[in-house]
Amino acid sequence: MRSSDPAISGRARRGAALVSSVIAAAALAHPSPALSYCRTSVCPETKQTAAVCTPAQPNDCGIPLAWPSPCVSYSIQEDASTQVSLADTEAIFEEAFAAWTQADCGGGRTPRIELVYTGPVACDAHEYNQTKGNANIITFRDDRWPYAGAGSTLALTTVTYNLKTGDIYDADMEINSSDVDLSIGDSRPSFDLLSIATHEAGHFLGLSHSSDFDATMFADYRPGSVALRDLDDDDRAGICAVYPPGAPIKGCDPTPRHGFSGACAADQPDEEDGGCAAAPGGRGGAPGAGILLAALASLGAAARARRAAAGRPGRERSR
Repeated sequence: MRSSDPAISGRARRGAALVSSVIAAAALAHPSPALSYCRTSVCPETKQTAAVCTPAQPNDCGIPLAWPSPCVSYSIQEDASTQVSLADTEAIFEEAFAAWTQADCGGGRTPRIELVYTGPVACDAHEYNQTKGNANIITFRDDRWPYAGAGSTLALTTVTYNLKTGDIYDADMEINSSDVDLSIGDSRPSFDLLSIATHEAGHFLGLSHSSDFDATMFADYRPGSVALRDLDDDDRAGICAVYPPGAPIKGCDPTPRHGFSGACAADQPDEEDGGCAAAPGGRGGAPGAGILLAALASLGAAARARRAAAGRPGRERSR
């Protein structure tokens, strides 16, 4: 996505325990040859986050990410933002996710994935709990942006997934409403929230950046543009490959792994019966074995659009 010049920066290539998808502002977006879609991937041997593209690229690596269930939930933090009301936020993300779930895969078919809104939640942290309830949370950062690049970052999506299989376990979005002048509607857009939301929804579903200048998943966003609201052929090909059309989804259960809770882990009661949850992807290993958190993509200012900044070990950010 792009900020006062929303722009999505380059694809994350190094990763360890945590991958984040960042949106930053770019002054100008220059077209590049269309190389079709890319899927975010994990390289288990090196514990790196990478991409697998179609057609293949020389640096492709690993197992593509995807939600293992065709029924996935998302929640919105109840306070929303001083810039955008909860009702407007709900409508915008419903439209953003629908752009992907209703994509035309040919013959009137759509991707076999359903997004279910669970309603507002109290928790405003990105976290994945292995012994307590979870929620895939969308939250605004009104007070301050707690990460580097506050002046050029539009949003951050953190995805937790299985290191061995690429199964996504959890995804949380944080929107920089502290430093970014967000806009909604079609009148005088600045940093169009629907464009940002639609791009980030692609990362939420497992897509990486595209080199197609017209794609919603292109890594740069021009401020004032609303073009990223609508998918390009490149985007449609990608989402249909991740979730191929199939039989109708019956008995949709969007409950997150380890159960749903709208409260953060610290506000949830401890297990009283001594029960525990197995670490996803690990058998008899240390807690968290086999889990990777990876950074997916970003939008940023022109000067920073393609400069990767390494955070502390286990975190990867593209800017």
